[in-house]
Parts: sequence; structure tokens; C-alpha cells
Amino acid sequence: MGWFSPQSIQVLSLVTLLTLASSVRASEQASLDGIGLSYFDQAPTEKSDAEFVHYLMPEGDVQSSLSSVLEVPPLPELPKPKPEEEKPAEPKPEEIEKPKETKQEEEPEEEEDTYGYFEYVPYGQYYHVDYWLGEAIWKNSAELGLNGQTGNTESNSLRVGAKIKREGKGTIFSADIRHLRTSDKDGLTQNNAYVKHKLEWPLKLHKNWSLFEKTDIEYDAFKAFDMRLVFNGGVSYKPYKTDATDWTLSVGSGFSQEYGSPQKGIIPEATLGSELNHQLTEKQSFQLKFEFFPAFEADQGYRSVTDASYTIALDHGLSLKISAEDRYDSTPNDRKRNDLDYACLLIWQF
Repeated sequence: MGWFSPQSIQVLSLVTLLTLASSVRASEQASLDGIGLSYFDQAPTEKSDAEFVHYLMPEGDVQSSLSSVLEVPPLPELPKPKPEEEKPAEPKPEEIEKPKETKQEEEPEEEEDTYGYFEYVPYGQYYHVDYWLGEAIWKNSAELGLNGQTGNTESNSLRVGAKIKREGKGTIFSADIRHLRTSDKDGLTQNNAYVKHKLEWPLKLHKNWSLFEKTDIEYDAFKAFDMRLVFNGGVSYKPYKTDATDWTLSVGSGFSQEYGSPQKGIIPEATLGSELNHQLTEKQSFQLKFEFFPAFEADQGYRSVTDASYTIALDHGLSLKISAEDRYDSTPNDRKRNDLDYACLLIWQF
């Protein structure tokens, strides 16, 4: 009997069927063994690698590219809410204290560099525009006096003048201009004029001290000279100063020179002065001024000027002034030593 005879084929088929049947039965029995048991009671079974293929992570560059694609950016941090501060309990009305009044401290004003103080006195500032036209307080006035007489004696007198005063931050400038003319039926009996100028520099050392410079030009047709020039300078001090009273003392030196006079050349001389201004009432005031000019050489004599005035304020900037001035010269050159001028004037302040 050969291997491929009908009998052998039947036997082989039968064996195959039996083998398949036994394997099916075993698998069914294995699947049914876990019925009725919990997950933890079931026996572990081997599983093929094919079931976990989709769980395996790719290797190499594929893994890094997938991680960069699937990476989720972090969320921004939100600001943390501030803790609520506990509000203090509101005080009772009787417990509330009224605020004390405090005076505000005034800020010190910065000192500006101005003209007229010790660092700048006195050379090299006259040419500067601010020296003459800076911020200042001006006090100006003009005066006029008339006097006439007819009958047995015919005479008339005229007196005109003006005063200028400028008080700046660092300098005080004042000027006085005056002209007197008197005539009668025989002709002129008085004809003189003068211009007085004074410039002061208050010092930083003390507010009551200052330097000064003065220039006087005098003309008189009835004196032994045609014109006299006086120039001097020095230091002045205010021993007493209030809102109503101003008293100034001065001392210095300079020179005088007369033109058209027998006395030739420059005469060195000292200068001493005192000036008092006092406000009696709101509308009444008086002024007393004295200047003394002794020459350094005794044989050249001395001079003095005394001026007194009383002023009553009227309306519309007008004032009435009564004044007297005495000029003394110890060397008159065959003329009178004294010249006294007195007048009643109407002054307009502007």
C-alpha cells in the first residue's frame, strides 16, 4: 500500500480533524475559565506583541519631531490679586482733632548777581545797560517858585529845579538840578545854577553801609569864579533808619577846582556830611542836610553847605515846600562869605 492510497488519505484526514477539534476545545475552555471571576482573580495570560504596536514610541528624529509638534505652550501667569487692606475704623466725631495751623516756611530767595555790590564796585560797570536801565524804583519831582514886586521897587524872582532818584537792586542814583534868577529895575541881582549828582553802592557786609561817589557843578555870575567842579567819594553809614526816619553819615575825600578864578589849580579836600529825613505825618516831612569840605592845606580854607526844607503834601501829586540854603566859603576872594537862598515852592511829583 502506497503513501497516497485512498485509505492512507482518509486516515490522515481523520487525524487532522481530531487534532483541530482538541485545539478548539482547549481554547474554548481557556476562554471560559475566566467567566465569573474579577479582574484581580483572573490568571495572567501571555499576550502577543502585535496588541501593543500602537503604543510603542517612535525612535530617533521621528520622536523629537512628534514631541515638538504635540507640545502645548505654557499658559501665561495671571497677576495675583492684591490682598485687600483692612480699612481702619472710622473715628468718632468727638475723637477727631482739628488740624493745627502751620505757617508755611518761606523759601529763601536766591541772591542774584546784581550791580553795585562790593565785588563790582565801582570800576567797569558804567557802560553796562542793566546798570542804568535795570529794575528800579524811580522818584522824580519838578519844582517852581515865582516872586514879584512892583511900585517903589520893581523886582521879580524865578526858581526852577528838578530832582531824580533811582533805587535799583544794587545802586541808588540821585540828581538835583536848580536855577535861580532875580532881577530889579537896575538889572540882574542873582543868577546861579548847579547840578549835583550822587551814586551809592550798598555793601554786602552790612545793609547800613555803602560806598558813594559825588559830583557837583556850580555856576554863579556874582562869585569870583565862573564855574566850580567838586568831586569826592567815600563811605556812608546809617546809624538810625526806620519807616519814618532815615539818618545818614558820610566821610570821604576828593578835590575841587575853580574856573575863571584867581585861585588856580586843584585843591585836595576832605568831605564830611550828615543828612536827616523824617516823616512827621502822612503828609508832612522835613529834611536837614549839612556838608563840610575842609582843604588838606590850612591856608586854602574850607567850605560848607547847609540846606533845610519843610514839605506839605497836597492833592494830585502836588506839594508845598519851604526851603532855605546857606553856602559858606572861607576864601571868597573879596566877595561875601555867605549866600543865603530861601524860597516857597510848588512841587509836582511824577
